[in-house]
Amino acid sequence: MSPGITPVTLDGINENWFNETSQLLKSGKFEFKPSRRINIPNTDGKIRPLSIGTTRDKIVQEAIRIILEAIFEINFSDNSHGFRPTRSCHTALKQLFNKFKYTQWLIEGDISKCFDSIDHKLLMDLIERKISDRRFTHYLNKALKAGYFDLKTFKHNIAGTPQGSIISPILANIFLDQLDHYIEELRVEFDKGNKPRRRFIARNFESKIRTAKAKGDMDSVRKLNIDARAYSLIDFEDPNFRRLTYLRYADDWVIGIRGTLDNTKEILRKVTDYCSSIGLKVSPEKTKIINLNTSKALFLGVEIIRSQVTKYTRVTSSTLKNRVGRQLRLTVPITRLIQQLRESGFILANKPAPRFLWLHNNHDQIIHLYNSVMRGILNYYSFAHNYSRLVSLLNHILKQSAAKLLSAKLNLRTRAKVFEKYGVSLTSPKGTSFIKPSYKSNYLEFRVSKFHLNLVENVQGLYVTRNYLDNLYNLICVSCGSYYRVDMSHIIKMSKLNPKISAIERLMAQGNRKQIPLCRECHMKKHSKTKST
Repeated sequence: MSPGITPVTLDGINENWFNETSQLLKSGKFEFKPSRRINIPNTDGKIRPLSIGTTRDKIVQEAIRIILEAIFEINFSDNSHGFRPTRSCHTALKQLFNKFKYTQWLIEGDISKCFDSIDHKLLMDLIERKISDRRFTHYLNKALKAGYFDLKTFKHNIAGTPQGSIISPILANIFLDQLDHYIEELRVEFDKGNKPRRRFIARNFESKIRTAKAKGDMDSVRKLNIDARAYSLIDFEDPNFRRLTYLRYADDWVIGIRGTLDNTKEILRKVTDYCSSIGLKVSPEKTKIINLNTSKALFLGVEIIRSQVTKYTRVTSSTLKNRVGRQLRLTVPITRLIQQLRESGFILANKPAPRFLWLHNNHDQIIHLYNSVMRGILNYYSFAHNYSRLVSLLNHILKQSAAKLLSAKLNLRTRAKVFEKYGVSLTSPKGTSFIKPSYKSNYLEFRVSKFHLNLVENVQGLYVTRNYLDNLYNLICVSCGSYYRVDMSHIIKMSKLNPKISAIERLMAQGNRKQIPLCRECHMKKHSKTKST
């Protein structure tokens, strides 16, 4: 329902529009309209431009995206996780946790204005190597050069894929796939040796332990084992053993190096030079070299550091193989999270504060809103090693904030009276209460989202939601039963708790839908706010 430069949205769309658009595409006369440009402030003080295209152009862009994904997705690198089916931030973090275990140095990289810097000619050359249909590539080129309106000024897109466009993510992955394959070549060239050598002091202890065992002096064996634990048994500076590990999510990437600092700097220089050769610039402000043994890295909103606690396996034999290497820890950046809650209005003067933006809602809606914030944060960080601390902190801040908001709305004056009347969970008269989260972390055993459980496959092999199939194959007006000139009626927001909604909107709420088929007469009645029969 978000309009572009024209007020036309998906509301009122019908089969005739699809037929007309299909004919325009076949005849080569279809034209993409310019997008509407808005600027969004970043956390670093800079501005990120966002392009909002016309809603119906997005349907054509989605068709282009499906074709591009079917052709290019199979050849994308396994180290790329951004904007890909069955992949997410969680799959990227899980790969990092499993494959960066023995990394000493981490290059935390970022490409400056990646989406805005992609060269159109280089991108089209990459696409035309695999797609020979020039009519298709012609429309793709049209979409890239459609331009945008900044206030009242029309501007052309000389370079870049507009952020906010349906096809931008897949085009960025196609372009950055060059970088993935280049770093894979670097990895093959850089990796060296089968296993690191053991330090001299480790071999010395092993020799003394064998001698003590041969003499039957088990007291000395135990003492030597304890003394050996104070030393690293593997030579981490072995020049004959090196490893490179790589991971990318959109334009954010990390490279793990098992080697020296000089090796790490050389790899960063090569990657920077390669990015420059394809028209991209590695951001010097956001790109860092971090020693994971002493410092923290931040990737996808998660702090990465090596554990400072040495653990040992429970074995009965008195050998040196019972020592476990220090594992990576993925933790929630608590300070950063508190700052985000402060900017959102949940914290004021280092204390939980009511979010007065939600004051107009009723009791149930307020609890639903606070639950949605808590559920979103906890689901994202469900794997974190400090998850229990996050649950405790978030539960306290949001519950106290909600109590203050309810006390102001219901004229109860104090939080104590709110908790006394509605209980610890702030249960509303209708039974809506605060969620009771578990304090146990999932440790990277990510849950399958409800959306994926609701997917079905149609005859073309494309995955769509069941609600969409219901609307697609049952184009009968749900209000009067007519099948003549059926439009799709869309809404911006639907609340099941709003008693003033019309009968049609109540049907949409019961089906948890954002669109519903209506005949033209019922559709016009809905927009004229006439009660539907």
